[in-house]
Amino acid sequence: MDYETSKFLFQSGDSGCELYVKSSEQVLMTRGSHEMSSRGYDDSSDTFKVIKRTCTGRVLLVAVAVIALVLGLIIGLLLGAFAVDHDDDDAKRAQSFYQSLLQEANPGIADRIISGIDAGNIRENLRVLTEQPHIAGRRRDFELVDMLRTRFQESGLHVQVTPYDVLLSYPNDDTPNSLRLLDNTSTVMYDAARDESNFSKVKDVVPQFHAYSPKGLVEGEVVYAGFGRVDDYEWLLKEGINVSGYLVIVKYGRLFRGDKVDIATRYGAAGVIMFLDPADVTGYNMGDPRVYPDTWWLPPSGSQRGTVFTGSGDPLTPGFAANDLAYRYTEETVVPPMPQIPSIPVGYGAAENIMRELTGDKEVPLDWQGGLNLTYKTGPGFLQPGWKVQLNVTSSNQRAKAENVFGIIRGSVEPDRYVLYGNHRDAWIYGAVDPSSGTAVMLELARVMGDLVQKGVWKPRRSIILCSWGAEEYGLLGSTEWVEQYVATLRERAVAYVNVDIAVRGNDTLSAGSTPMMHDILFDAAKKVPNPNPDEIAAGRKTVYDTWLKTLPWPNMDGGSAGIPGVGNLGSGSDYAPLLQRAGITAVDISYVHDPKKYNVTGYPIYHTEYETFQIVDTQIDRGFEVHAAMARVAGEMIRNLADSLVLPFHLSSYSRGLEVNRKALDKDYGTQLRNKLSNYDLLEKVIANFSKDVDDFETRLKSLDKSHPFALRVVNDQMLLLEKAFLVPDGLPTRPLKKHLIFAENANDAYAGSSFPGLVDLLFQIGDNAERWELVRQHFSTVLQTIQSAGATLRDVTSFMLETLI
Repeated sequence: MDYETSKFLFQSGDSGCELYVKSSEQVLMTRGSHEMSSRGYDDSSDTFKVIKRTCTGRVLLVAVAVIALVLGLIIGLLLGAFAVDHDDDDAKRAQSFYQSLLQEANPGIADRIISGIDAGNIRENLRVLTEQPHIAGRRRDFELVDMLRTRFQESGLHVQVTPYDVLLSYPNDDTPNSLRLLDNTSTVMYDAARDESNFSKVKDVVPQFHAYSPKGLVEGEVVYAGFGRVDDYEWLLKEGINVSGYLVIVKYGRLFRGDKVDIATRYGAAGVIMFLDPADVTGYNMGDPRVYPDTWWLPPSGSQRGTVFTGSGDPLTPGFAANDLAYRYTEETVVPPMPQIPSIPVGYGAAENIMRELTGDKEVPLDWQGGLNLTYKTGPGFLQPGWKVQLNVTSSNQRAKAENVFGIIRGSVEPDRYVLYGNHRDAWIYGAVDPSSGTAVMLELARVMGDLVQKGVWKPRRSIILCSWGAEEYGLLGSTEWVEQYVATLRERAVAYVNVDIAVRGNDTLSAGSTPMMHDILFDAAKKVPNPNPDEIAAGRKTVYDTWLKTLPWPNMDGGSAGIPGVGNLGSGSDYAPLLQRAGITAVDISYVHDPKKYNVTGYPIYHTEYETFQIVDTQIDRGFEVHAAMARVAGEMIRNLADSLVLPFHLSSYSRGLEVNRKALDKDYGTQLRNKLSNYDLLEKVIANFSKDVDDFETRLKSLDKSHPFALRVVNDQMLLLEKAFLVPDGLPTRPLKKHLIFAENANDAYAGSSFPGLVDLLFQIGDNAERWELVRQHFSTVLQTIQSAGATLRDVTSFMLETLI
């Protein structure tokens, strides 16, 4: 340290002294006793050095005190100046943070996201995704996990991957499943083709099979059982035909394929053969003989793969995540049970070769008939004595890994509130429509949103999580396991879920299923997105909303139009189900579809077949990919609105209307029975009316909300966020304890379809005069009343939520 010598002269009475000090230019700090030694003070850790002392101790004390006073003044001034600057910075930061808490969404971001979507990028995404088959749990599926991880990271998103150890199912590569028609000497008269297509022989294309079908070799006569519904078997019984011990052949459609196998098992069938009727998957009704690749109509060999397990999630770990902590049931003890009888899908060409030989003198119901070039007969038995069908299923179940990939944009103000957007990744083969059209859209949204964040143009208020689910086709495994692992977190923090399983399966109009709270958010987004169809624009319908309203208007109960587009209820069949039914996350599922007035088909003809290729999407379904781009814009605007709005954009009055619509539907179907058996049945209408009043009062208070008060904002946002979760019941539905949502769940007899008050509908199905079941109806009806009343209470003033009356 460099020192200088300073001289200080002090006067004390008539005595004086001189003190010579070497000091640095830094602030001087005295240390130790004022009784300095005459030899001087020297310490390398100090900032001064006494060289000479010529005064008495008393005078020296005065001198040191004066020095300390001067130094203290200097230090005080410096610290004061620093403190003022520091306080100013803190104040500025606090003011900036406070402003961010109250910042309304920037409307310009919506335009940036909508205009940033590039149809060409989506096309290229789909081309890459569909280059190879990517069934869950095999090589290409894991390669796509790595691809999504990389693409999310390149877009600036934080990435997480959650693996699960689940039970999957695959056909035997060496001995494929088979279906043969044998004569009375067991000579093969017809062998259903094992290879579905004749246009490609690609590695990893799995032959037609039903996932989780048990192994089994079954030989016997066949009964045609229509669509395989309970009503169909009851009709057969009335006609004197019992299917017990026979193979049954049924058409796809009207209900979930797993329910068809389950129902056939209950009626004693030995095995199930399913086919797609040409009336449902070809241009039969339109006089169009063309099939793939000239159009999207299905060739005779096309067969629909899919799971026949009626549960949701990993079969062996129901209710808990399939990780190293899980208890695993055996396949024999799991609930719901694994499929009990073998089943196989075949093309309508194979079905025609079998049904042509059936005998029977009963005229089948009209809806059992179809487009096969034959007279539909029931059987049992064949025209040729001693003929039989041989069904051989060689598939096996195997433990495998299923992975979810998440791309996360952290919220700037409320990072603990999650807006979720999801699509599954796995496909039975190429999956160009289901699910890769949705994945292609998600990757483009990640690029556009990530780019805005990386450039500092935008950061959402709440966190956005893009979810690529694994093993959905086997029964929603990836999403279910994730919900089971993180349900406590999701119930408290998840705002909403936007599901785009299939982005585009037709090019005419938007279609949606949703919980009521999401209706207006969906309508608002569709109104902002330009119409991808030039013909519709020329007709004056400039937005996606305009065409949707024209094509699929919402009917009133009296058959008229409600003046808004139609939105269906959510059943199951895609990844929204576990998020809604187990964690209470309000949800929407959207897709572009064909106009049902133009095409009399359910879904799309090439669903779950080898013909679901990039080529058919690129040349037939969405030339130019502008419909895919419109879907990305609708989904992106919904996500942005949910993530950015100061006040969550839910419109709760839609929930009131939804409950009343459900009540009227229940009353229409079962009202007479319920009034005869339940003395309190009419209370349902009153409880829903009370709920509606709670909603109206809440929305009135919301209009006068002080938006300058951040905690007031948090209160109302949490009330809206938690409303959907208020309809969860801890014990679940009476016959399905893992289905927790009282209002939204699939029909127990059709996993694809929703139903009004599903727990009640489950119990009322073919109830008759069953006293034990009616007692369960009374119990569950009470649960319905109590839950709706409790849900309304969550919307009341937070310190005035209790009733002073019984109802």
